[in-house]
Amino acid sequence: MLKSSLFKPSLLRRLFVGYVVLILSLTIIVSVLISRQTTENTLQEIHHSLLIRAQFLAELSKSVFPTPPQASLAALNQKIVALGKKTQSRLTLITENGRVLADSQKAPQSMDNHANRPEIIAARQQHIVPTTRFSDTLQKNMIYLALPIIIEQKVQGFVRVSLPITIIDNKLSQLRFALALSAFISALVALILGYYFVERFSAPLRKITAVAEAISKGDYSKRIITHQKDEIGLLANSFNLMAQSAEKRLDQIETERNRLAIIFAGMVEGVIYINEHLQIIHMNQVAAQMFNLSNTSSINQPLAEQIPVPEITAAVQAAIANQGVVKTKIQNNDHAKNAEVIDIYVAALSNDLGESVGVVVVLNDISELAYLERVRRDFVANASHELKTPITVILGLAETILDYKDMPENMRTRFMGDIQTQTLRLSSLVTDLMSISRLETTQNGVMTETVDLTASVKNALSNVDNICREKKITLSNRLPKGEMLINGDKEEINQLIDNLIGNAIKYTPSLGHVSVTLKALDEQAQIIVKDTGIGISLSHQQRIFERFYRVDKARSRDLGGTGLGLSIVKNIVEKHKGTISVSSIENHGSTFTLLLPLS
Repeated sequence: MLKSSLFKPSLLRRLFVGYVVLILSLTIIVSVLISRQTTENTLQEIHHSLLIRAQFLAELSKSVFPTPPQASLAALNQKIVALGKKTQSRLTLITENGRVLADSQKAPQSMDNHANRPEIIAARQQHIVPTTRFSDTLQKNMIYLALPIIIEQKVQGFVRVSLPITIIDNKLSQLRFALALSAFISALVALILGYYFVERFSAPLRKITAVAEAISKGDYSKRIITHQKDEIGLLANSFNLMAQSAEKRLDQIETERNRLAIIFAGMVEGVIYINEHLQIIHMNQVAAQMFNLSNTSSINQPLAEQIPVPEITAAVQAAIANQGVVKTKIQNNDHAKNAEVIDIYVAALSNDLGESVGVVVVLNDISELAYLERVRRDFVANASHELKTPITVILGLAETILDYKDMPENMRTRFMGDIQTQTLRLSSLVTDLMSISRLETTQNGVMTETVDLTASVKNALSNVDNICREKKITLSNRLPKGEMLINGDKEEINQLIDNLIGNAIKYTPSLGHVSVTLKALDEQAQIIVKDTGIGISLSHQQRIFERFYRVDKARSRDLGGTGLGLSIVKNIVEKHKGTISVSSIENHGSTFTLLLPLS
């Protein structure tokens, strides 16, 4: 039992690691201390050696000062060269003013003045310390020591002894190698011994590690198979239970996340989840498109940076502060160019403790609804106005006839004619309104039948023949000899052609000209209606297909126009997958070009 409790894998592992760390630490510390002490001792020995050599050379060189004879100087130089070789050092004799008299490795006459060398300056100041620097003469790093030559209490010159730094480096390198080798051998022995013990008990731990790595990568199906009853066995069983529980929980979370992702992706509203720090945590594609953002790169970014809309930020802050719901709206915002009007609903979120965890922002693009509401209001206003005018005229004329009993017959006849004219205008307006309503009600459904455009155009031209004669308008056409067939609603196609040709004749003055051309263009039928009428200015050309829009309201009413003819034309064209365009020059006529797909 003692052995079993002592050598459990967890204990061995801790002991092994501690043992290795201790051995390595002691080896490193001892090596560093020995290296430092040995380095200091080595440097002190070298400094002492340099000092002794310098003192010896100084005594030897006093004979050539203050004025050295040439013979003595030559003999001394030979001695210096010999001593330099024996001591493996460089010896230099220098005058008080810095001129080199002798050197063991270089010809004195080739050397620069040494008065400004650091070691000479130090010696002149009686500061005898070694100096390390780069030698310009020998082109390598050297350690220098200089002594002044004092004769009769006066500095007559200097002696300098130097050694290459490589000598010191070699000694230190040998020491470091020996220390490193010792440390390596010690660490290796410790690792081998420790590995032997740990390897016997590490197999179960490796199994646990492998399963843990698999789980960390998302594979929760892995389990640890063990029959041990010790700490490792208990740990393995606990680990298996934890993995099983985590797998089940993550499956539930994944299912819920996928369900929410599908819901968010399928929503027509934009949805943004913002945490309590006003950072975007989630944003669906609809919300990202509203503000021209990426729903991935905006995650974990500040709300104010990604969507710098003060109304949204204020609504979020208010919802968090009050832990309630805030509603607001933005219109024509520069940062929401893809949505003109957005309804914003902000709801605060909290955890089980009642603490705020952020808000959910729901963005509803109601631009189309707002546009349709404006169109509806405009339509009702325009329709009311257009209906009111003829009704008012009819009512006024009728009241006048009733009140004026003795009205002359010719005046009564004229008033009755005016009533008839306004009644016809009112009837035409009601008919056009009913056509607009019918077209919009059946916008997605076209009665499919074969329609011969050639026959429809000929029929329309025949209907306006008498009007053209009365107005003295020349009516010409260029039609194909055979049939030109399309698929569509025959009644609507006939109304479309009647409106286009009738509109051209209506706004063309007497002696004018109206031409109608029908031809095949690729896989489309092209109808061109050209007149020499009053024309349309460029500023009006973009709006002539709007309901109740008139270029010249007074002239249009005089001619019996309702302002709905071209709007009906455009509705029919779009319903039949076609296009219509206009080109016009004011006072020079207009050209309407219509394209419809051939059957």
